[in-house]
Amino acid sequence: MSKAEFSVKRARSIRRALVNLIDKSQICPRRNTHLDSVALALFSRMAELHETICLLASKGRLRDAVVLARTLCEANISLYWLTNDRESDERVDRYVMFAGQVTLENMVRIKRHFSYDYVPKDPREINLLKQATILFRKDRYRWNPVPIGQMAAESDTFGPVPPGKPSSMEPVYELFYYWFSLLAHPCIEAIENFLPPWGIPFKCGRPSTHQSLPERHVVFLSTCWLFSMALRISKFSLIRSEDELGRIWARLKRS
Repeated sequence: MSKAEFSVKRARSIRRALVNLIDKSQICPRRNTHLDSVALALFSRMAELHETICLLASKGRLRDAVVLARTLCEANISLYWLTNDRESDERVDRYVMFAGQVTLENMVRIKRHFSYDYVPKDPREINLLKQATILFRKDRYRWNPVPIGQMAAESDTFGPVPPGKPSSMEPVYELFYYWFSLLAHPCIEAIENFLPPWGIPFKCGRPSTHQSLPERHVVFLSTCWLFSMALRISKFSLIRSEDELGRIWARLKRS
């Protein structure tokens, strides 16, 4: 078994352990806050995405795995920031309210290109759209009112942080999110493996032995970020078994 295959196998095993831990916790989202539902839904979606990353990696499509892993990295930072305001639900409420802004934007674009007027009739939807119009009047295209780098740099309110450990997500953003973004966008870094040599007829799909740092570590880092999301959920007491999380972390560190 190759090292890459072993890494994917270990990653899948750790993901299953995290998912089983969430399921065993029998978490019932509270009615008076969106935080529980959003956190659990975000984790579940990223666990699904993690399997897709593993599938790509197992087929040798590491660069494509990096493109998807950037989304997992962003979700990790987003969950960190959403849960970091322990005094108010303003952040998570805005996150949920963005669904209304998406509907408003779709109404504008469909009318512009297809001359179709969508008229909402459900009172709840009408109220949601009114609130979204006010909330997103200054920025129609982002749910987060601050840039992701600023979200990541915010000090963790769930401290204390052990000596020598970062007190925020800033290193994750400044290093990994940046590196992974370079391969997710069609810039020169993303096509480096495909640049043809001089004087040789070009063929699509010509293999390259070059692998960037994100490609070499995409499975491990993606699994770390998924673990980080589960750990974050445990911070606001939805997961009761911190000992089991510790055992999963020990397995991850041995990879």
